[in-house]
Amino acid sequence: MAWNGDEPDVKLEDMPRIWADTQPTSPHRGNLYAAWIEWQIDKSIVLFSRSTDGGKTWTTPQRISTKAGYPRDDNGAVVGIIGTVGTDGTQYVIWNEGLNVTLAASRDGGKSFDASRPVFDVGPPYFGGAAGIPGVSRAMGFPQIGIDGRSGTLYVTWSDFRNGDVDVFIARSSDRSRTWTPPMRVNDDPVHSGADQFLQWMAVDPIDGSINVQFYDRRDDPANRKTRVTLARSTDGGRTFTNYAWSDEPFTGENAFLGDYEWCAAYGGRVYGIWAEAAPENYQVTPSARGPAAPARPRTPTIIRVGIADFSGKPSTR
Repeated sequence: MAWNGDEPDVKLEDMPRIWADTQPTSPHRGNLYAAWIEWQIDKSIVLFSRSTDGGKTWTTPQRISTKAGYPRDDNGAVVGIIGTVGTDGTQYVIWNEGLNVTLAASRDGGKSFDASRPVFDVGPPYFGGAAGIPGVSRAMGFPQIGIDGRSGTLYVTWSDFRNGDVDVFIARSSDRSRTWTPPMRVNDDPVHSGADQFLQWMAVDPIDGSINVQFYDRRDDPANRKTRVTLARSTDGGRTFTNYAWSDEPFTGENAFLGDYEWCAAYGGRVYGIWAEAAPENYQVTPSARGPAAPARPRTPTIIRVGIADFSGKPSTR
């Protein structure tokens, strides 16, 4: 169906995320959960659905965002929805809502949710236009949430430019999201260094409880253009982080679109990450047979990289 722009009730679905209840002691173990943004003419809202039969059927979507966001995604919308599940089956779903991270909790397997509420303030989650990152068309500081199943501690990471340049932050809650620690920087370069660290993703290892955060990093370039990927890892409950250079060579680009999110997973001391990079200068791009229109500004093509880090001390079985 074509959208003409004059429809009275336009609704567009965007940015879906899916997660599962894999907790051994949860009464809802095996449930699948999905949430996404619905853009409407005058607002944005968060919709949610669940499956109890392995994805064969899904419940009718329900709205879980008590407050609506603006109907645009560069600031003020409800964006970056993602969830995690505690050992008792409690589900914690977060997103950016204006200048805060908002949380909604379900204690009955996704049948119903408490009213969503802001849990702490952040800087704007969108870096584009005048507040952009040089060489990147746009980047998002969407939050991620994870849980240490052994202690029940919740962690949230995000990125914003409260320090002038963009930094990656983390906060944690040890009382089931009622209170949160003050924001702490994950990247360990000097504060106000002028180097951007942005577009982070977090994974909490369910076996060893480590917190692993990957992000783009420009600390090695005084001009704030050459970009590498850093993996920051904490083994003391998010109190301190060690930063490791993860990518082999830095990249630069012009108007490069790196996407709105990366992905990272961790299990048993092994960490797996995926990200986009600006393609090397000699990288050949095959034009589409359909001949897409050229962008208004020259755009560097991108490629996908995969990183593997092993902190397990065990021989790899790959």
